[in-house]
Amino acid sequence: MRKYLPILIIPLLALVSGCMDIPKNLIMPQWDVNLNVPIINRSYALNDIIKTQNYISIQNPNTPNSIYLIQSDNYSQTVGVSQFVQASGTEATHTNVPTNLGTQTLYVQFPGGVTINSAVFASGFLSYSFNNPSLENVTINLSIPGVKRTDGTTFSQTIQLPPQSTDSTQFDFSNYTYTLPANQPSFFNNSLQIIIGASSNLPSSIGVGLYTQDFFFSSATGYIPTKSLGIKTQSFGLNINKAKDYRNKITLGNADLSLDASYLSPSSNPFGIQVKNLSIIGKRNDGSQISLTIPDSAKTFIFSNGSKHFDFDQTNSSITSFISFLPDSVIVSAEYIMNPNNTSGTVTDKDSVSFTANFSTTSFLAISYASVTDTSSFGDISDKDRTKIRAAQSAYITVNVQNGIPLSSSITVTIADSNYNPLFTLVNNTTSADSFSIAPASVGQNGEVSGPTSTSFTIQLDSLQTDKFSHAQYAIYTVGVQSANNPTPVYIRPNDQIQIQVFGGVKFRVNQDNLK
Repeated sequence: MRKYLPILIIPLLALVSGCMDIPKNLIMPQWDVNLNVPIINRSYALNDIIKTQNYISIQNPNTPNSIYLIQSDNYSQTVGVSQFVQASGTEATHTNVPTNLGTQTLYVQFPGGVTINSAVFASGFLSYSFNNPSLENVTINLSIPGVKRTDGTTFSQTIQLPPQSTDSTQFDFSNYTYTLPANQPSFFNNSLQIIIGASSNLPSSIGVGLYTQDFFFSSATGYIPTKSLGIKTQSFGLNINKAKDYRNKITLGNADLSLDASYLSPSSNPFGIQVKNLSIIGKRNDGSQISLTIPDSAKTFIFSNGSKHFDFDQTNSSITSFISFLPDSVIVSAEYIMNPNNTSGTVTDKDSVSFTANFSTTSFLAISYASVTDTSSFGDISDKDRTKIRAAQSAYITVNVQNGIPLSSSITVTIADSNYNPLFTLVNNTTSADSFSIAPASVGQNGEVSGPTSTSFTIQLDSLQTDKFSHAQYAIYTVGVQSANNPTPVYIRPNDQIQIQVFGGVKFRVNQDNLK
């Protein structure tokens, strides 16, 4: 058998040599690989997106668990009671006083039906008229025991009245004080005591007319009849600025109004005061308005030398819809009635009634739209990698979002070159829109966030976009938040976050050419 082996091999080699050429160069294998390009990796707190405005603020910026709230300033209405310390009108007494018979005590009522134990006059007038029909000179001595001058002396006057003459004078009691004389009978406590003595050479008689008119007190203790100070109305501007954008787009779940009413007096025994038919109206500049519905017990009430505090929420008022209305101004109106129980007390012209209103809602609110725009760099992409992108079989961009904010969110991404010139904007393959909607965070029954919501989008790039992608250097993107249609109230907190990751993917075939 060995002698035949060479004969068999030689013909076989000749056959192979005649059918094919042996390759001179080694052929490299080919395979598909992916090139990932990081584009965006950022987190934004809700506070970064909304920012703090006038009217919309953070409950406590130093507390991580703080919440947004709509918060007004304190709006106060102060009403003075100086009308109440007025004894308006005129009272008169007329009589004849004989001469040479000592003194005679006369009483003329205080105007306005008041009974005064002590007072300081801001103004007020005592007028007298004397008539001497005799042929003798008459000397008249007049004193008012209860009225003191600034030096503490009793008010007194001496008048010389010629025969067959008259005299009249008016005194202004400004800055005089009054104290009810100890010997004055109680049934004359509503009157001013005046002592008159007249003398002449021969017995005669003079006619006397005494008039009190328009007493105004700096302070008074005694009885002053019930008096309405009238309806007082005051308007407060809310200065809501950009919050106007939230009109008709806010849903509130726990709005409240804190209302404090105070009667301020330096005295220890002030008169009572009644606040009647209190109304609070919100008004917009276009003339539309809304009335706050409050309990009857808050519309009309009585207090003295103290304060009344009211808390209104959605269980006892219409404060939710009132604040949601976002008025440009708030109008507070009420009638003020002094001494509604007809008792005695002390009042000063410094007394006042003050109302302070503060509107707020913790962050059970819907947000129309708020956004933040930012730029992210692709980092260093080598020329070799950019060449690979241009030669890619396919390219795509993926958007991954973890939304921990209980609001609907959206993102728009534009790819730009090194000069920030836009190359193309990502388009949602499903909706053909240039923005991507992101579901809100999951929320429990109490409105609190129970967990973030994950959302992912992948956008396939066409050949033109892929070529442009090879020249990309920046991503310009906008992240927005807004409430869903017919939103359910949820707590929104400034530290709620949304995390965004965007990266590009390129698939290309490795071969000898693109390895060079």
